[in-house]
Amino acid sequence: MMAGRAGTGIPPSAGLPGAPRPGHRPVRHAGQVIAGLLSAGLAAAVMYVLLAVVAALADCPSPHFHSNP
Repeated sequence: MMAGRAGTGIPPSAGLPGAPRPGHRPVRHAGQVIAGLLSAGLAAAVMYVLLAVVAALADCPSPHFHSNP
C-alpha cells in the first residue's frame, strides 16, 4: 500500500475532517443560520414589546371612566 501522506499511512483517497468537500458551501449555510437566529430574535423582541404594552394597558385604569367627586 502506498502512503498518500508521507509516513502517515493515510491513503490518498481519504478525506480529512477539516478538508472542504466538493459542492459543500459552509459560508452560505452559516449565513442562513445567522439570518434565522436574527429573525427569531426579532420576533421574540416584538412579542415581548406587545406583551408589555398589553400588560401596561391592563394595569392602568381607563381614562374614559373617571368619576367626579
